[in-house]
Amino acid sequence: MKRITWLALMAALLLWACGESDPSVESDTDTATDDTVTDDTVTDDVVIDDQTDQSDQTDQSDQTVTDDTLPDDTEPDETPDLSDVEGPDTDNGNCFNLGTTYVKGDLADVATGISLEVRSNGWGVLLDTLTMDTEGTITLNVPEDNPYDGTTPSYFIYETADGFFTNAAYAVFGDTITVDLDPVMPDNLINGRIFMVQSYFGPTALSDTAITVVDTNNALIGCFTTDGTGRFVINMPAGDYKFQFTDMDMALYDEAVTTTGPGDYLDLRIQAQAQMAKPNIYLYPLETTEVSVTLGFPQGGFITTSIPEYGDGWQVTVTPDGIIDGLYGYLFYEAQQADHYQYAEGWTVAKEGLENFFRGNLAAYGFVGREIEDFIAWWIPRLTDGPCYDIYPQTRVEIDPFVTLDIVPAPDTLQRLFYATRPTGDCGSHLAEPVIAPFIRDGFTALEWGVILR
Repeated sequence: MKRITWLALMAALLLWACGESDPSVESDTDTATDDTVTDDTVTDDVVIDDQTDQSDQTDQSDQTVTDDTLPDDTEPDETPDLSDVEGPDTDNGNCFNLGTTYVKGDLADVATGISLEVRSNGWGVLLDTLTMDTEGTITLNVPEDNPYDGTTPSYFIYETADGFFTNAAYAVFGDTITVDLDPVMPDNLINGRIFMVQSYFGPTALSDTAITVVDTNNALIGCFTTDGTGRFVINMPAGDYKFQFTDMDMALYDEAVTTTGPGDYLDLRIQAQAQMAKPNIYLYPLETTEVSVTLGFPQGGFITTSIPEYGDGWQVTVTPDGIIDGLYGYLFYEAQQADHYQYAEGWTVAKEGLENFFRGNLAAYGFVGREIEDFIAWWIPRLTDGPCYDIYPQTRVEIDPFVTLDIVPAPDTLQRLFYATRPTGDCGSHLAEPVIAPFIRDGFTALEWGVILR
């Protein structure tokens, strides 16, 4: 009896399960799933800016503008495509090692005849050159007519002496610093230190960086790696060379170096390149138009990545509401070039206030709608390196000499705005505030924003 009851129960369960899985019965859940609109077909770049009327929105309704084709989700600044850029061979696995481990040992370690090159931290100008007979302490009371923060002079100091590695120090007026230099290795080796120098602010040691050495014909000579202080000790004959490397900001360098041979000391102060991070170019012709866009670098530089592919320039079709080739909300690129922008005028903003600041500031410069939203979505999550930021605006007056923008047919109005950003622990107001010139959108309008990372 128990066996029959058990079999009956199993049969009932089986019939119930089959009824639920009958393919001829379509559930409400299945029907809804078939018609679900996903993020792959409706995205933030079908947001039309504030100047576009409802008819323009209707005209664009049939276009598929997806996150898979827009630059927003590519995050190229984290994994840039450098396939078209000739860069250094930093794979040292098969590269002859020129380096020698630095060992201070019993080398004479008290420098004499020390020179202190005192420069303004903020303007970069040489304020004074001090001397010390030997290592020890010194109080810095070097006057400055126009301190960068408007009150107290701030310095960076190169400390040098024959037979010793150069050191870089920071101080403000009245500080007492200790000068203690390390001796170079014996004369049968080449010693040196590499600093990455900004135009206005103090240097940063190029630490723990793989360097590839080639001759003037680009033939590989060997490789070495700087230590944690940017120093190197190498064994290399006299000659003309190039040091090739990628710095901490992923900028590429090909620095010419000349040595007379063992016993040389190479004090390399290399001008740091500015990284133009994620400039976006927005185009709004009055009617659907074939547009040519080209960039130039009169002072040197190159594009490191672009969307769509830049090639010899962009040749694109643009609708009045700014949709490019039916896919993109803007033209995107990143570039590397010398940094000679202005660092005298700007604003100091607390990290937690950056979003509100940029929304208002971009609007003041004439940006609207999705142009502002694109900036906020990309940059606010990435500006997290300090409690506050110094923000220096660069407009066409500062940008055009270094990065030209040629658009054909020429727009009636063009706005270019790059923000040079620098994290700072000085959250007080210490910059001269810029005057923002009004920008009126009229006719075929083009706008570009970007960020210069310092």
